[in-house]
Amino acid sequence: MNLKLLVIFLVAFCSFSAPTYVINKLYYFETYYKASWYKAFMACSKLGMELLSIDSVEEFDKIHTLVKEKMEYRNGLTIWTAGAMKDVGEFNWMNTGNPVLSTRWHQGEPNNDGGNSHCLQIWINNNRFLLDDTQCSNERFFICQSYKT
Repeated sequence: MNLKLLVIFLVAFCSFSAPTYVINKLYYFETYYKASWYKAFMACSKLGMELLSIDSVEEFDKIHTLVKEKMEYRNGLTIWTAGAMKDVGEFNWMNTGNPVLSTRWHQGEPNNDGGNSHCLQIWINNNRFLLDDTQCSNERFFICQSYKT
């Protein structure tokens, strides 16, 4: 078993970052280990969860509040979401197929920088908590979610 994956399981099950319920979702904030988009996607899946998708402006604002509580909130913080490029400049949530909110992008984003920015992150830049496209191979913290049953 991959050592990084083993560490995430230990962190998840030892409650270093306790899951948080909001409305109809359970969120897990991975604050210990960074992963590429693909590895984050798989780590969430191994936990029986999925990468974060944001269904409304209200949920986006709630995630912002929770990130301030659960993570080291600072300029430069980046967090993977389930967003991925469908077509150039068009992003969808991989777990629902729904389009990504277009009003919550950093100015000039998405820009497909270098022609290979196909994955979606939340990026705190200049004290703004907004969406940004970037290379999927970059390592980021991530948020997993599952629906409350």
